[in-house]
Amino acid sequence: MRINSIFVARASFNRNRSRAGTSYPKMKPALRGIFGAFALTLVFSFATSAFAVEGGLGRPISGAAIAPYAGLVPPEPGLAVTIGEAYYDGSISGPVPIGNFNLQLGIHTAVSFTPIAVSYIWPTTSKEWNFATAVSLPITYGEVEANVTVGRFTVRKTDHNFGLFDLAFTPLVASYHISQTDHVALGVTVWAPTGDYSPNRLATLSLNNWTVIPGLAYTKIFPKQNIEVTGIWQVQFYTENPATNYQNGVLSDLEATIIKRFKGGAGIGVIGGWLEQLSDDSGPTADRFHGFSGRAFGVGPIVTYTTKLGKKSLLDLNARFIPEFGNEKRVEGNLFQFYATLKF
Repeated sequence: MRINSIFVARASFNRNRSRAGTSYPKMKPALRGIFGAFALTLVFSFATSAFAVEGGLGRPISGAAIAPYAGLVPPEPGLAVTIGEAYYDGSISGPVPIGNFNLQLGIHTAVSFTPIAVSYIWPTTSKEWNFATAVSLPITYGEVEANVTVGRFTVRKTDHNFGLFDLAFTPLVASYHISQTDHVALGVTVWAPTGDYSPNRLATLSLNNWTVIPGLAYTKIFPKQNIEVTGIWQVQFYTENPATNYQNGVLSDLEATIIKRFKGGAGIGVIGGWLEQLSDDSGPTADRFHGFSGRAFGVGPIVTYTTKLGKKSLLDLNARFIPEFGNEKRVEGNLFQFYATLKF
Protein backbone atom coordinates (compact mmCIF):
# COMPACT_ATOMS: atom_id res chain seq x y z
CA MET A 1 0.00 0.00 0.00
CA ARG A 2 2.20 3.80 -1.63
CA ILE A 3 0.22 4.72 3.67
CA ASN A 4 1.92 9.08 1.12
CA SER A 5 0.67 12.85 2.48
CA ILE A 6 -2.69 14.26 3.21
CA PHE A 7 -3.69 15.88 6.48
CA VAL A 8 -2.22 18.18 9.06
CA ALA A 9 -2.10 17.58 12.78
CA ARG A 10 -1.17 20.97 14.10
CA ALA A 11 -0.32 22.13 17.60
CA SER A 12 -4.10 22.19 18.10
CA PHE A 13 -3.74 18.39 18.36
CA ASN A 14 -2.61 19.04 21.92
CA ARG A 15 -5.59 21.30 22.66
CA ASN A 16 -8.11 18.88 21.15
CA ARG A 17 -6.76 15.95 23.14
CA SER A 18 -6.66 17.95 26.35
CA ARG A 19 -10.34 18.84 25.88
CA ALA A 20 -11.09 15.17 25.41
CA GLY A 21 -9.51 14.45 28.77
CA THR A 22 -6.22 12.98 27.58
CA SER A 23 -3.03 14.50 28.97
CA TYR A 24 -0.10 14.74 26.58
CA PRO A 25 3.16 16.63 26.86
CA LYS A 26 2.96 20.09 25.31
CA MET A 27 4.29 20.24 21.76
CA LYS A 28 6.58 23.03 20.59
CA PRO A 29 5.19 25.60 18.13
CA ALA A 30 7.74 24.36 15.58
CA LEU A 31 5.55 21.29 15.14
CA ARG A 32 2.52 23.35 14.11
CA GLY A 33 2.66 22.03 10.53
CA ILE A 34 2.39 18.26 10.78
CA PHE A 35 0.97 17.41 7.39
CA GLY A 36 0.00 13.80 7.92
CA ALA A 37 0.57 12.31 4.52
CA PHE A 38 -1.05 9.12 5.68
CA ALA A 39 -3.70 8.73 2.99
CA LEU A 40 -1.37 8.96 0.07
CA THR A 41 0.96 6.47 1.65
CA LEU A 42 -1.86 4.00 1.86
CA VAL A 43 -3.20 4.74 -1.56
CA PHE A 44 -0.08 5.41 -3.57
CA SER A 45 1.94 2.27 -3.55
CA PHE A 46 3.64 3.43 -6.73
CA ALA A 47 2.18 1.57 -9.69
CA THR A 48 3.60 1.42 -13.17
CA SER A 49 1.89 1.34 -16.53
CA ALA A 50 3.95 -1.58 -17.73
CA PHE A 51 4.18 -4.47 -15.33
CA ALA A 52 3.73 -6.11 -11.96
CA VAL A 53 6.13 -8.64 -10.45
CA GLU A 54 5.16 -10.43 -13.66
CA GLY A 55 7.08 -7.71 -15.49
CA GLY A 56 9.88 -7.24 -13.00
CA LEU A 57 8.60 -4.09 -11.30
CA GLY A 58 5.31 -4.35 -9.44
CA ARG A 59 3.11 -1.75 -7.75
CA PRO A 60 5.80 -0.44 -5.37
CA ILE A 61 9.06 1.35 -6.10
CA SER A 62 11.77 1.56 -3.44
CA GLY A 63 11.10 4.54 -1.15
CA ALA A 64 7.90 5.65 -2.89
CA ALA A 65 5.30 4.42 -0.42
CA ILE A 66 6.33 6.17 2.78
CA ALA A 67 5.17 9.70 3.63
CA PRO A 68 5.82 12.13 6.46
CA TYR A 69 3.76 11.35 9.58
CA ALA A 70 2.41 8.15 8.02
CA GLY A 71 1.53 6.78 11.46
CA LEU A 72 -0.57 9.80 12.43
CA VAL A 73 -4.15 10.48 11.36
CA PRO A 74 -4.86 13.94 12.85
CA PRO A 75 -7.88 14.51 15.11
CA GLU A 76 -9.42 17.32 13.08
CA PRO A 77 -12.04 15.98 10.61
CA GLY A 78 -11.99 17.30 7.07
CA LEU A 79 -11.43 16.77 3.38
CA ALA A 80 -8.13 16.91 1.48
CA VAL A 81 -7.20 16.73 -2.20
CA THR A 82 -3.78 15.61 -3.39
CA ILE A 83 -2.15 15.86 -6.81
CA GLY A 84 1.14 14.10 -7.37
CA GLU A 85 3.70 13.35 -10.01
CA ALA A 86 6.10 10.42 -10.01
CA TYR A 87 8.61 9.74 -12.77
CA TYR A 88 10.54 6.49 -12.88
CA ASP A 89 13.21 5.50 -15.39
CA GLY A 90 14.75 2.05 -15.13
CA SER A 91 16.00 -1.06 -16.89
CA ILE A 92 16.77 -4.72 -16.37
CA SER A 93 19.31 -6.77 -18.31
CA GLY A 94 17.97 -10.28 -17.85
CA PRO A 95 14.89 -12.00 -19.34
CA VAL A 96 11.55 -10.86 -17.91
CA PRO A 97 8.04 -12.32 -18.33
CA ILE A 98 5.57 -9.76 -19.74
CA GLY A 99 2.20 -10.85 -21.10
CA ASN A 100 2.46 -13.20 -24.10
CA PHE A 101 5.99 -12.07 -24.98
CA ASN A 102 9.08 -14.23 -24.74
CA LEU A 103 11.45 -11.46 -23.71
CA GLN A 104 15.21 -11.70 -23.73
CA LEU A 105 17.75 -9.01 -22.75
CA GLY A 106 17.64 -5.22 -22.55
CA ILE A 107 14.31 -3.99 -21.17
CA HIS A 108 13.98 -0.26 -20.50
CA THR A 109 10.94 1.57 -19.12
CA ALA A 110 10.05 5.21 -18.45
CA VAL A 111 6.84 5.90 -16.55
CA SER A 112 5.02 9.10 -15.60
CA PHE A 113 2.42 8.51 -12.93
CA THR A 114 -0.01 11.31 -11.92
CA PRO A 115 -2.38 10.31 -9.12
CA ILE A 116 -5.29 12.48 -8.04
CA ALA A 117 -6.50 11.51 -4.57
CA VAL A 118 -9.29 12.53 -2.23
CA SER A 119 -9.10 11.77 1.49
CA TYR A 120 -11.41 12.32 4.42
CA ILE A 121 -10.80 12.21 8.17
CA TRP A 122 -13.89 11.02 9.99
CA PRO A 123 -15.24 12.79 13.09
CA THR A 124 -14.78 10.77 16.27
CA THR A 125 -15.28 11.21 20.00
CA SER A 126 -12.53 8.75 20.85
CA LYS A 127 -9.61 10.02 22.90
CA GLU A 128 -6.95 7.84 21.26
CA TRP A 129 -8.30 6.78 17.85
CA ASN A 130 -8.77 8.59 14.54
CA PHE A 131 -9.97 7.18 11.21
CA ALA A 132 -9.68 8.15 7.55
CA THR A 133 -10.65 6.99 4.04
CA ALA A 134 -8.91 7.66 0.71
CA VAL A 135 -9.37 6.98 -3.00
CA SER A 136 -6.94 7.57 -5.88
CA LEU A 137 -7.57 8.01 -9.60
CA PRO A 138 -4.18 7.57 -11.32
CA ILE A 139 -3.30 8.91 -14.78
CA THR A 140 -0.32 7.18 -16.38
CA TYR A 141 1.97 7.47 -19.37
CA GLY A 142 4.51 4.72 -19.96
CA GLU A 143 7.07 3.66 -22.51
CA VAL A 144 8.67 0.21 -22.71
CA GLU A 145 11.46 -0.90 -24.99
CA ALA A 146 12.60 -4.53 -25.09
CA ASN A 147 14.15 -7.29 -27.16
CA VAL A 148 11.33 -9.65 -28.18
CA THR A 149 11.80 -13.13 -29.59
CA VAL A 150 9.65 -13.77 -32.69
CA GLY A 151 10.19 -17.34 -33.88
CA ARG A 152 13.95 -17.73 -34.33
CA PHE A 153 14.57 -13.99 -34.48
CA THR A 154 14.98 -11.32 -31.81
CA VAL A 155 13.74 -7.81 -32.61
CA ARG A 156 13.74 -4.55 -30.69
CA LYS A 157 10.15 -3.51 -29.91
CA THR A 158 8.91 -0.21 -28.41
CA ASP A 159 5.46 0.47 -27.02
CA HIS A 160 3.83 3.40 -25.21
CA ASN A 161 0.43 4.00 -23.64
CA PHE A 162 -1.52 6.77 -21.89
CA GLY A 163 -4.72 6.81 -19.85
CA LEU A 164 -6.30 5.92 -16.52
CA PHE A 165 -4.51 3.27 -14.50
CA ASP A 166 -5.98 0.85 -11.92
CA LEU A 167 -8.14 2.43 -9.21
CA ALA A 168 -6.77 2.40 -5.65
CA PHE A 169 -9.05 2.59 -2.61
CA THR A 170 -8.25 2.67 1.10
CA PRO A 171 -11.56 2.04 2.89
CA LEU A 172 -10.19 2.73 6.36
CA VAL A 173 -7.01 3.85 8.11
CA ALA A 174 -7.09 3.51 11.89
CA SER A 175 -4.55 5.58 13.82
CA TYR A 176 -3.86 5.06 17.54
CA HIS A 177 -2.17 7.86 19.48
CA ILE A 178 0.05 6.13 22.02
CA SER A 179 1.11 9.56 23.26
CA GLN A 180 1.54 13.07 21.85
CA THR A 181 4.82 11.95 20.29
CA ASP A 182 4.15 8.29 19.39
CA HIS A 183 1.56 7.21 16.83
CA VAL A 184 0.71 4.02 14.95
CA ALA A 185 -1.62 3.48 11.97
CA LEU A 186 -3.17 0.34 10.46
CA GLY A 187 -4.82 0.23 7.06
CA VAL A 188 -5.59 -1.80 3.95
CA THR A 189 -5.41 -0.57 0.35
CA VAL A 190 -7.09 -2.40 -2.55
CA TRP A 191 -6.09 -1.97 -6.20
CA ALA A 192 -8.80 -2.92 -8.70
CA PRO A 193 -7.98 -3.94 -12.32
CA THR A 194 -9.92 -1.06 -13.89
CA GLY A 195 -7.30 0.06 -16.42
CA ASP A 196 -6.99 -1.14 -20.01
CA TYR A 197 -4.93 -4.34 -20.33
CA SER A 198 -3.74 -6.50 -23.22
CA PRO A 199 -1.29 -9.41 -22.90
CA ASN A 200 -0.09 -8.57 -26.43
CA ARG A 201 1.24 -5.13 -25.45
CA LEU A 202 4.44 -4.22 -23.62
CA ALA A 203 2.95 -1.04 -22.08
CA THR A 204 -0.45 -1.52 -20.50
CA LEU A 205 -2.62 0.56 -18.17
CA SER A 206 -3.36 -2.22 -15.70
CA LEU A 207 -1.67 -5.09 -13.91
CA ASN A 208 -4.85 -7.10 -14.60
CA ASN A 209 -5.11 -8.38 -11.04
CA TRP A 210 -6.58 -7.42 -7.70
CA THR A 211 -3.98 -6.41 -5.14
CA VAL A 212 -4.64 -6.26 -1.40
CA ILE A 213 -2.05 -4.38 0.66
CA PRO A 214 -2.31 -4.34 4.47
CA GLY A 215 0.13 -1.99 6.14
CA LEU A 216 1.45 -0.80 9.48
CA ALA A 217 3.01 2.64 10.06
CA TYR A 218 4.73 4.13 13.12
CA THR A 219 5.69 7.76 13.72
CA LYS A 220 7.92 9.06 16.53
CA ILE A 221 8.25 12.82 17.08
CA PHE A 222 11.10 14.47 18.98
CA PRO A 223 9.64 17.93 19.81
CA LYS A 224 12.82 19.45 21.27
CA GLN A 225 14.88 18.68 18.16
CA ASN A 226 11.88 19.04 15.81
CA ILE A 227 12.73 15.68 14.24
CA GLU A 228 10.33 13.03 12.95
CA VAL A 229 11.10 9.33 12.47
CA THR A 230 8.56 7.24 10.54
CA GLY A 231 8.59 3.64 9.35
CA ILE A 232 6.08 1.56 7.39
CA TRP A 233 5.75 -2.11 6.53
CA GLN A 234 3.37 -3.26 3.80
CA VAL A 235 2.71 -6.74 2.41
CA GLN A 236 1.24 -7.11 -1.07
CA PHE A 237 -1.02 -10.02 -2.04
CA TYR A 238 -1.89 -10.41 -5.75
CA THR A 239 -4.61 -12.42 -7.45
CA GLU A 240 -3.76 -14.35 -10.62
CA ASN A 241 -3.63 -12.54 -13.94
CA PRO A 242 -6.41 -14.43 -15.83
CA ALA A 243 -5.03 -13.42 -19.25
CA THR A 244 -1.62 -15.04 -18.67
CA ASN A 245 -2.26 -17.43 -15.75
CA TYR A 246 0.59 -15.68 -13.94
CA GLN A 247 0.42 -15.55 -10.13
CA ASN A 248 2.69 -12.99 -8.47
CA GLY A 249 4.29 -13.96 -5.18
CA VAL A 250 3.77 -12.16 -1.87
CA LEU A 251 5.86 -8.98 -1.67
CA SER A 252 7.20 -7.17 1.41
CA ASP A 253 7.84 -3.39 1.35
CA LEU A 254 9.76 -1.96 4.32
CA GLU A 255 10.56 1.78 4.32
CA ALA A 256 11.74 4.42 6.79
CA THR A 257 12.40 8.16 6.86
CA ILE A 258 13.94 10.69 9.24
CA ILE A 259 13.15 14.38 8.72
CA LYS A 260 14.49 17.50 10.42
CA ARG A 261 12.17 20.52 10.26
CA PHE A 262 12.96 24.21 10.61
CA LYS A 263 11.13 27.43 11.43
CA GLY A 264 9.11 28.63 8.47
CA GLY A 265 7.73 25.18 7.57
CA ALA A 266 10.61 23.63 5.60
CA GLY A 267 12.14 20.24 6.27
CA ILE A 268 14.85 17.95 4.91
CA GLY A 269 15.56 14.28 5.45
CA VAL A 270 16.42 10.89 4.00
CA ILE A 271 14.32 7.90 2.89
CA GLY A 272 15.32 4.25 2.63
CA GLY A 273 13.34 1.35 1.11
CA TRP A 274 13.73 -2.43 0.92
CA LEU A 275 11.50 -4.59 -1.31
CA GLU A 276 11.73 -8.35 -0.84
CA GLN A 277 9.61 -11.03 -2.47
CA LEU A 278 8.54 -13.51 0.21
CA SER A 279 7.31 -16.27 -2.12
CA ASP A 280 7.98 -17.33 -5.70
CA ASP A 281 5.73 -16.46 -8.61
CA SER A 282 3.77 -19.38 -10.01
CA GLY A 283 2.19 -20.46 -13.28
CA PRO A 284 3.51 -21.85 -16.56
CA THR A 285 5.64 -18.80 -17.40
CA ALA A 286 6.87 -18.30 -13.84
CA ASP A 287 7.98 -21.95 -13.71
CA ARG A 288 10.19 -21.36 -16.76
CA PHE A 289 11.74 -18.40 -14.92
CA HIS A 290 12.29 -20.50 -11.75
CA GLY A 291 9.85 -18.43 -9.69
CA PHE A 292 11.25 -15.01 -10.66
CA SER A 293 11.60 -13.95 -7.01
CA GLY A 294 13.45 -10.64 -6.64
CA ARG A 295 14.43 -7.75 -4.37
CA ALA A 296 15.24 -4.03 -4.58
CA PHE A 297 16.83 -1.29 -2.46
CA GLY A 298 16.69 2.50 -2.63
CA VAL A 299 17.99 5.45 -0.58
CA GLY A 300 17.61 9.17 -1.26
CA PRO A 301 16.72 12.65 0.03
CA ILE A 302 13.30 14.15 0.77
CA VAL A 303 12.36 17.83 1.20
CA THR A 304 9.08 19.09 2.68
CA TYR A 305 7.25 22.38 3.15
CA THR A 306 4.01 23.17 4.97
CA THR A 307 2.18 26.49 5.08
CA LYS A 308 -1.22 27.83 6.09
CA LEU A 309 -3.57 29.25 3.45
CA GLY A 310 -6.22 31.53 4.85
CA LYS A 311 -7.72 30.76 8.25
CA LYS A 312 -8.36 27.04 7.90
CA SER A 313 -6.70 25.59 4.79
CA LEU A 314 -3.24 24.05 4.84
CA LEU A 315 -0.88 23.26 1.97
CA ASP A 316 1.72 20.50 2.18
CA LEU A 317 4.48 19.88 -0.38
CA ASN A 318 7.06 17.13 -0.47
CA ALA A 319 9.54 15.93 -3.07
CA ARG A 320 12.03 13.06 -3.12
CA PHE A 321 14.67 11.49 -5.32
CA ILE A 322 15.31 7.78 -4.79
CA PRO A 323 18.02 5.95 -6.78
CA GLU A 324 17.82 2.15 -6.56
CA PHE A 325 20.73 -0.26 -6.16
CA GLY A 326 21.42 -3.96 -5.73
CA ASN A 327 18.19 -5.03 -7.44
CA GLU A 328 17.73 -8.68 -8.39
CA LYS A 329 15.09 -9.81 -10.91
CA ARG A 330 13.44 -6.38 -10.74
CA VAL A 331 13.78 -3.27 -12.86
CA GLU A 332 16.43 -0.95 -11.37
CA GLY A 333 16.23 2.81 -11.86
CA ASN A 334 15.68 6.26 -10.38
CA LEU A 335 12.48 7.72 -8.95
CA PHE A 336 11.53 11.40 -8.74
CA GLN A 337 8.30 12.00 -6.84
CA PHE A 338 6.39 15.17 -5.90
CA TYR A 339 3.09 15.66 -4.03
CA ALA A 340 0.96 18.70 -3.19
CA THR A 341 -1.91 18.33 -0.72
CA LEU A 342 -4.54 20.91 0.20
CA LYS A 343 -6.54 20.31 3.36
CA PHE A 344 -9.80 22.27 3.63
